[in-house]
Amino acid sequence: MSSPFVLVVVLLTVESSYLQNLERPRDLVPDTVQFWFTAEVDWRIKTFAIDHDIHVHQIRTGSTARKFSPKDAVASTRKNYGDVIETVLLLEIADPNDKGEVDRVLKAHHLEGTLEIGKSGVASYNPDHGQYRSQSNPE
Repeated sequence: MSSPFVLVVVLLTVESSYLQNLERPRDLVPDTVQFWFTAEVDWRIKTFAIDHDIHVHQIRTGSTARKFSPKDAVASTRKNYGDVIETVLLLEIADPNDKGEVDRVLKAHHLEGTLEIGKSGVASYNPDHGQYRSQSNPE
């Protein structure tokens, strides 16, 4: 990774609701699987488009922990979601707080949404500018 921050964004061909146990072909907004990589912490993010639910999981913390790479993230996602993957994108972002840079990176990848940064430092791609919030707990 040449950039200190990498976001893997996987756009799916479905929209779903974890709460309703429902999945259907995507209408406008896709579900996503994302991975946010920093020097110290890596995250996995899953968005559910129907009810704007989001699941965020820390997958690594600390510089001595086994590094989970973007390549690992893509391989894992292809294994688990291969039949519903539309696009896999790798976004390198030098400074996620630089709105101009973030906008250029999103535009270069033909993404119309926004990058949102949570209080914990995790960043995720919001495909439709909607208000995503955790509404369910994965089993």
